[in-house]
Amino acid sequence: MDNEFKFLNQSMPKLTMIVGSLLILEGVSFYLGTGMTSVTSLIPSFFGIPLLFLGYMAKIQPENNHKWMHAAVSVGLLTFLGGGMAIKGVIDSDFSASTLAQLIMLIVGGVFTYSCIQSFIYTRKMREANEN
Repeated sequence: MDNEFKFLNQSMPKLTMIVGSLLILEGVSFYLGTGMTSVTSLIPSFFGIPLLFLGYMAKIQPENNHKWMHAAVSVGLLTFLGGGMAIKGVIDSDFSASTLAQLIMLIVGGVFTYSCIQSFIYTRKMREANEN
């Protein structure tokens, strides 16, 4: 029986790599889609690259999975917080590409951070159950 936590039917290292890849794709897409006029449209990629790396490292070093995933949840939380700037844009009815990109970061970062927290809770419960 597989006792590994899964979110959206994905292991956490694989989910981390998927989220990292999506953020890289988001950044590159918005950069190209806005005419390559602002490097700031690549900001989602700056969060995606470390997530892709951390997920890969967790996958190839399962004995250090907890270390890599703790680093990944930190990047995920920063992604969520960085995307929080979208709230002002939504309040001001500014639905520009910048606000949309920030909103995507807010949602993706929030869901990813939530999944990591659920994974940590699950792992702790499994460890406690195995000790008894």
